Amino acid sequence: MTEHRDPLVLLIGIQEDYAAAAVGRELDARGVRWQAVNIGDFPLTMSIGAELTPDTAGWRGALRTTEHDVPLHEVTAVYYGKPTEPVMPSGMSAPELRFSRAQARVGLGGVLASLPVTWFSHPSALADAAYKPRQLAVLKQAGLAVPPTLITNDADAVRAFAKEFGDLIVKPLAEPVVYESGGEALVYTRRLGRDELDALDGVELTAHLVQQWQPKRFEARVTAVGDRLFGVAIHASSDKAQVDWRSDYDALTYEVIDVPEHVRAGIARYLDVAGLAFSAFDFVVHPDGAWTCLEANAVAAWGWLAEECDLPIAAAIADALTEE
Repeated sequence: MTEHRDPLVLLIGIQEDYAAAAVGRELDARGVRWQAVNIGDFPLTMSIGAELTPDTAGWRGALRTTEHDVPLHEVTAVYYGKPTEPVMPSGMSAPELRFSRAQARVGLGGVLASLPVTWFSHPSALADAAYKPRQLAVLKQAGLAVPPTLITNDADAVRAFAKEFGDLIVKPLAEPVVYESGGEALVYTRRLGRDELDALDGVELTAHLVQQWQPKRFEARVTAVGDRLFGVAIHASSDKAQVDWRSDYDALTYEVIDVPEHVRAGIARYLDVAGLAFSAFDFVVHPDGAWTCLEANAVAAWGWLAEECDLPIAAAIADALTEE
């Protein structure tokens, strides 16, 4: 007989995260216990004590913060948001810092990842989904249209791709943030001008993602919580938002829309193959009404769309975390 446990949901992320706070409010409304922790608090203000012995079926112990203890064996579900990296004590040498961070990542992360609970979503699935080339291949295998894409550090390959597929865009493969001089700057998707093809200096230094430019009537963000989909059309009124809507939020308007059945089916197949409980899918909706998927972000922000369009995304996540 399976042991019955009163639900205890662990929210992993920063305390200022809107999504985690919104899910917490939904859990409160259901009378469900929950605790929030940030991996970045380890080891300065959070500790772990976990043991695996002949008497235990899995890891037992607790995470201890300055505010509360989280008994690991009582956790029934985990919402994995956007935690920060562990912050090590000051004064360490560079080798000590690398060693300590690796121990923290594998020790704390390994114990958490082994919890036999409902995950939203599991860290290993999130790590796989973060690889954009794999993500695009799985989206295509799931039956969703994706743009012709080139990944290269060869300037001649870019020119040949442009000759075959016409106008191109270039965008980051990984986290689109450049940290420099104590600040940070976002790297947005941009169109690659025809005049730039003759001088592609620096392309050889790293990998680049180049795609065929997709003409659009509008873009659509589809937030998937299991089999519940929340579709929103994003209409851009400025030139730069037409290329990357994240670059000019003031130029955006939103409209709740239905998701075509074939797109719903493709999203379901993608989530199943990727082992994900949640993902936000970005589509171009073409002038002829066809849908092309640009990417799927398994840790995407959704709070602003939930507010703008009055979407019950937090409630859907709370439902998923507390299902028997």
